Amino acid sequence: MKVAESIKTAREALGMTQEDLAEKLEVSRQAVSKWELGASVPSPEKLETLAEVLDIVFPTGEEGTTRGSVKPLFWKTAAITLGVLMLAALCSIVLYLTIKWDKGEDESVEVTGVYWFTGEGTPLHPDLGDGWCLFEPDTQVLLVVSFQDFLEKEVHAVSVYLTPTGTETFDQREQLAVQSVYDRKFALFAFDIPQGLMGHLEIMLECSGQTVIEMLNVTSIS
Repeated sequence: MKVAESIKTAREALGMTQEDLAEKLEVSRQAVSKWELGASVPSPEKLETLAEVLDIVFPTGEEGTTRGSVKPLFWKTAAITLGVLMLAALCSIVLYLTIKWDKGEDESVEVTGVYWFTGEGTPLHPDLGDGWCLFEPDTQVLLVVSFQDFLEKEVHAVSVYLTPTGTETFDQREQLAVQSVYDRKFALFAFDIPQGLMGHLEIMLECSGQTVIEMLNVTSIS
């Protein structure tokens, strides 16, 4: 039995609601709900407390850590095929975007566009609403980020990070990719979408003495 299933089964066996369990653990009910759904993972300290409160022993090993493990599923950068995908899709992407950037009177550094494509370069529209982007699991997507900078604050790299949803998961934040962009005003990345993806995607513009972050929520859970 997986960790998420163990929590729910033990809680229900004791006749406890999610609110009851959340109060004993001093967390929100939403945190308990996400643990039971497998969308986030309790910290090792919370797991110990859960074991005491629910009077259970959590499973260990591969079976017990699927989606409920301390190391959740992350996007994997398609390193082998990245170069091929860029060459194959770049022309259609650039034509579609017709990316333009304007230094602007306010001379601000900012993300001006976030665009999604299939691995073949067909535009995607994954907006699920409420700030979430929904993708098909076990597929590959391309992410194009366009931005604006100015002479004194020139963007030299774009990084992408993923943090799982839920409480106490910042230590699981992972850098998925980084790309130098000194000679252009956009960056192109390729990613594989895993089963059970649910997290916060950070797009970070890096320039001298400053970073600018654009946040997105991504999931493959429909």
